[in-house]
Amino acid sequence: MRPLAVSELMTAGVVTVPDDATLSNVDWEMALADVRHVPVVDGKGRVCGIVSDRDLLRSVNQPHRGQVPVSKVMTVHVLTVRPETPARDALEQLLARKVSALVVVDDGQLPVGIVTATDFLDLAFRALSGLPVDAPHAEA
Repeated sequence: MRPLAVSELMTAGVVTVPDDATLSNVDWEMALADVRHVPVVDGKGRVCGIVSDRDLLRSVNQPHRGQVPVSKVMTVHVLTVRPETPARDALEQLLARKVSALVVVDDGQLPVGIVTATDFLDLAFRALSGLPVDAPHAEA
């Protein structure tokens, strides 16, 4: 079997939020998209952070939450991979760093997708069910 690339597992067309978005805006965007991780982008569209549903939960009692920028709670040291990165290497990063999402970026640090622990669980389910593991990732 040939090695799978991140591009075969990732969710393309990833939802992003600008670095000046408020926590309320981010919460709304995540709820609408039904996602648990959202890359944060700067004015040029480059990844500058990532925010998770857990980050938002920790800030739920923060006063004036509707005015607090996402930059106050986001993780700034974002783990990224390229679309051609072997999926095994991406999984190794998730496990070693104890995170559940990696932002997939192009040469200019622009987000092109996201790969999550759920994507790897889907892959494991397909393998354990006898389904082709190299089938394209199903879009929601």
